[in-house]
Amino acid sequence: MTVVMNIPSRETRTGASFLACIEDDLQRVEERLQAETRSEIGAVREISGHTLLSGGKRLRPALGLLASRLVGRQFPENRAYAGAAAAELIHMATLMHDDVVDEAPERRGRPTANSVYGNGITILTGDYLFAKSIYLLAHDDDNLHVVRVFSDVVVGMAEGEVLQAAVAHDLTVAQETYEEVIERKTARFLAGCCETGAIIGGGTEAECAALRSYGHHLGMAFQIADDLLDFLGNPDVTGKPLGTDLRDGRVTLPIIYALRTASPTVREELESLLRLPEITDTDIATITRLIHGVEGFTAAQRTAEEYSERAIGELHRFPSGVYRTALEDLAHFVVTRDR
Repeated sequence: MTVVMNIPSRETRTGASFLACIEDDLQRVEERLQAETRSEIGAVREISGHTLLSGGKRLRPALGLLASRLVGRQFPENRAYAGAAAAELIHMATLMHDDVVDEAPERRGRPTANSVYGNGITILTGDYLFAKSIYLLAHDDDNLHVVRVFSDVVVGMAEGEVLQAAVAHDLTVAQETYEEVIERKTARFLAGCCETGAIIGGGTEAECAALRSYGHHLGMAFQIADDLLDFLGNPDVTGKPLGTDLRDGRVTLPIIYALRTASPTVREELESLLRLPEITDTDIATITRLIHGVEGFTAAQRTAEEYSERAIGELHRFPSGVYRTALEDLAHFVVTRDR
């Protein structure tokens, strides 16, 4: 059985339309990223470049830039572009480390750094990118608060990864625990990008808090939608096979909802499949059918949309304009995307 989600037009899915207002800024950040990954050590340069050239949404730099532009009291280019680049370097480092932990052979349809160069040197290059992100920020005395925010982000992500590993394969995991994992892994990072962008843009304490809250809600919506794509996405588009998280034992929101609402018979069948030591493609199809039958995907999608609407609500204190509209569109995009 194929489950089809309501996906918007291709133009909306790419995000190109609503990021046009910061296209020049993003290009400057891209140039900064290329410059900052040109290490004198050839292996570092090659492996960093491999990950950088794999593309991606550049969501985190975009959030920082949009927040700075939305606040609009100032736009110190060097700080704004350094902050945005630092966010992407942190993201690149976490992807490299995650791929090693997950033993992932591909990401976005391309071989991962660890599958090409090996685990050890990939981990060390990820460490380099973490260090480089702080290096970018620490050379400006005005960035102390920004450094503190991103430091908190990195600590939270590490804690989230450990908590996720600790509750893997636990079919009794509570929704609150799942939400704590994704808050630390994803939402805190997007919140930090928005907050640091607002700081750099000269935002007031209230404005920074509103944009931090926007990023938090956006991150929760983003991760729930990502977990849905693990069941419902097109592998040719997402760049990874269906059921990757499922095979890793990650009990995500659709599963939690399904186990909570299913009849005893369906719950027993679902639990027996989820406890299999090796989950096949046929098993994944059956699990997907069972979750769909008890509307687990519908409930998870609804929760993602609720977080998206909360994010949009945090923007009401700001005047209308292209940057606010872009952030509103971005909140809609994260819950309707196909990758």
